[in-house]
Amino acid sequence: MTVEDAVRRLGLDAAILRAAREVEPNDLELQQVGSGVVTWSNNPYPDGKEMTDRLGGQGFRHWYLSDDIEGNSTLYASHGESNGQLQFPEPDWLPFIPWTEQIGPLAPYADKFAAVYDTWSDNPEVSVLGTCLAVIELESGVRLDKEMSRGPRTYVPMPT
Repeated sequence: MTVEDAVRRLGLDAAILRAAREVEPNDLELQQVGSGVVTWSNNPYPDGKEMTDRLGGQGFRHWYLSDDIEGNSTLYASHGESNGQLQFPEPDWLPFIPWTEQIGPLAPYADKFAAVYDTWSDNPEVSVLGTCLAVIELESGVRLDKEMSRGPRTYVPMPT
């Protein structure tokens, strides 16, 4: 997938790509990494699942990870036709559904996520963010680190 392919999958016209000198604060940043595209955003996309649905699908895999200052994390994954999500801490809006029933293609990592859930109540400083980044790296082969974050990017207005 190229940056232009990702822009089209988002329902946008590749003609709206912006150079770094034209960037706006809420722009979605796209970075070509091998045969894939990494998306970056300073402002969490209002519906990460919608972003994953647009960029995932048949023949494509996509992960969407967001984290806030309070330690709440969300990871959406789309592997072809299989979708899943992880909410940390466990979402209170699904009180009778175990978090493991929502993770879909993330199921092979359930024991890793369970270890974080199990220790979090004893140590609120524990965050699932590192585990999510490790899963994304294992699945995609892409390490989201400081070196990568300094690479060249293309910018588009955040899709609506």
